[in-house]
Amino acid sequence: MNKDRNWTVLFIGGASGIGKSSIAYEIAQYYGVNVLEVDDIHISVETVTTKESYPAVHYWNTGVNWKDVGVDGNVNWLIDVSKEITPVLKALVNRHIEDKLPIIIEGDFIYPELTKSFDNTEVKSIFINEPDINQIVQNYLSREGGDLQHYRAEISIAYGKWIADTCNQNNINLIDSRPWDTLLTRAIKSLM
Repeated sequence: MNKDRNWTVLFIGGASGIGKSSIAYEIAQYYGVNVLEVDDIHISVETVTTKESYPAVHYWNTGVNWKDVGVDGNVNWLIDVSKEITPVLKALVNRHIEDKLPIIIEGDFIYPELTKSFDNTEVKSIFINEPDINQIVQNYLSREGGDLQHYRAEISIAYGKWIADTCNQNNINLIDSRPWDTLLTRAIKSLM
């Protein structure tokens, strides 16, 4: 285990299909800590709540098809879910800080400004950016196989742009996913 970790909670956020999970697990291995995927938190919240209390989390259960709402509609949904699960993520962070249990929290549903809301140096964040739609299409193909997913990649590009703009406006750590072979080194350096 590396002893140079200067955080207890590390958020790794960004759009879908850009390599967040891969780098999260590499960083976890480097530091000897666990990863908690926000997708699992989303599913847990959805399971124990209602559409009245968490409308964005339950949005797709209303019969709406994600392919029919357009790129902007999907981006707005991603932002809304990120806002709705913010209190859950805050509680998890506070528990890990209190118990001094290091964790990486990774996923699409991390609202960038949440990561700045902690007045604690034990909480750090990295948001990953991939501006090339063709790279995201290829990432989906490599990860999932099947048909090329251009529409889904368009959503990732638009959401990634919103995340990058938000990070830049709020001085939140944002790094490019490529070159991939230097991402781990760049990510660790950005945490120092």
